[in-house]
Amino acid sequence: MTINDIEQLFRNHFKALLTLANRLVHDEESARDIVHDVFASLLSDSPESITSAYLYNGVRYACLNYIRSLSVRRRLYHLYAYELNESENEIRVEDEDVAWLNNVIKNDLSEQCQKVVRLRFTGGLTYGEIAEELAISEIAVYKHLRHALDVLRKKFNEYER
Repeated sequence: MTINDIEQLFRNHFKALLTLANRLVHDEESARDIVHDVFASLLSDSPESITSAYLYNGVRYACLNYIRSLSVRRRLYHLYAYELNESENEIRVEDEDVAWLNNVIKNDLSEQCQKVVRLRFTGGLTYGEIAEELAISEIAVYKHLRHALDVLRKKFNEYER
């Protein structure tokens, strides 16, 4: 694959890849950097052939790695932006909001649900690690997190009014 081939791929796929990355990371600058990094890696790795699926998977995995690297607070911020289908620019997390969030978790969720939420967002554990730690199934972890997000969304909507 030549540099001209990579330039052609860039021209053909950049906008769509940027849109994908922006939807995943909710930050246009970071999304642009991720897409550029994927294309830069093509120049250094010199693969024989590249498909559009390869590019989309590369951007998706780069976005997931970027999100994993964010701090707990920033990850929570991105989670809410994703869940509410809002852009990062429209959401501002203040200290009083974090205190309110912790209060809702403490007062409105079961003890088991609280443990799951704290292990996931404070501890940064995966579903599998949480399941092992609490001796429950990964499906139970998913259901606890889904319930917690539903409660938080409902309480947040009430809080905003």
